[in-house]
Amino acid sequence: MLPEVESVRYIRAYCGVRPLTSASSIGDDREVSRGFALIDHSTDGIDNFLTITGGKLTTFRLMAEKAANVICRAMSVRASCKTAIVPLPVQSASRWTQPGSAPRFWLQKKDSNDILLCECEMIPQSTINQLVDTVSKNHHKPSLKSISRRSRIGKGPCQGTFCSLRVASYLYDCEVFENREGIADLKTFLKERWRGQHPIMWGSPLMQAELQEAMHCGLLGLDLIDTQPG
Repeated sequence: MLPEVESVRYIRAYCGVRPLTSASSIGDDREVSRGFALIDHSTDGIDNFLTITGGKLTTFRLMAEKAANVICRAMSVRASCKTAIVPLPVQSASRWTQPGSAPRFWLQKKDSNDILLCECEMIPQSTINQLVDTVSKNHHKPSLKSISRRSRIGKGPCQGTFCSLRVASYLYDCEVFENREGIADLKTFLKERWRGQHPIMWGSPLMQAELQEAMHCGLLGLDLIDTQPG
């Protein structure tokens, strides 16, 4: 069906769990409908309790509309549901999660002093500064994980092999990290990025994993460093 997939380089694998609803027992789960069910438990003698279950990502907003309509009727709210026509709000703090946003920003800015800390996704230090400021304003301590949640750090082909070190070093320069904080944060970040890579260890992904291990463990001995307090 997709011939290009045969030669494409895989970066990560992931899976998830979702509830499937079925009115009867079916031997093969693949035969269960991906539809959803809205259950009003008043029929079971439990008032003011609803269950919305099943469905999939493409139907989440429709599921929300159906559930909201039932709740509104119960509360005598006559406003019409607008979830189908009102777009989700855009958060400026998460704009760097969009593929291509950081490269466009960096190229348009044309500032040779704005050093790229992530070459895979072309994320410069000015973007890291903005993300650190955003995390701090939300009363959290900036970390590689919090930065990656708001950007594409660690999500490119190298899966954090190079950018993790660069960003961690930069956070030390910015006095976000001190002592062993950055080392511990680096190990946590790389451990998280490893998830989803083990199932695809062949060809190019395997070579990248070997390079990452050689750099972080063979060269820097990160696996031997004790980051526990005390």
